[in-house]
Amino acid sequence: TDQAPSTKVAMAKVIKAFKLKPDCHCTSKYLNNLIEQDHRHIKVRKTRYQSINTAKNTLKGIECIYALYKKNRRSLQICGFSPCHEISIMLAS
Repeated sequence: TDQAPSTKVAMAKVIKAFKLKPDCHCTSKYLNNLIEQDHRHIKVRKTRYQSINTAKNTLKGIECIYALYKKNRRSLQICGFSPCHEISIMLAS
C-alpha cells in the first residue's frame, strides 16, 4: 500500500486485530504498482447491477479470467486462488 499516514494506522489495526505478522504489510512502491496494475480490469467502470450478488459474481468472473492469463498460469494455485475452483463455484450458483 502507499505510505499515507491513514493507511499506516489502518494497517496497524488490521495487523493487531487479525494477529498477523508485522512484516506482512509491504510498502514498496514497485510492488504496490504491480498489484494495482493487476487489478486494473476490475477498476474500470461497469454497468449498474440490480443486486450485489450480480456484481460480486461478475467481479469474480473478471478476476478469474485475468488470473488465467497471468504468466504463472502453469500452476493451478495462483496465490491461493484456483481458477478451476472459482469457475465451478460460479457455475453451481
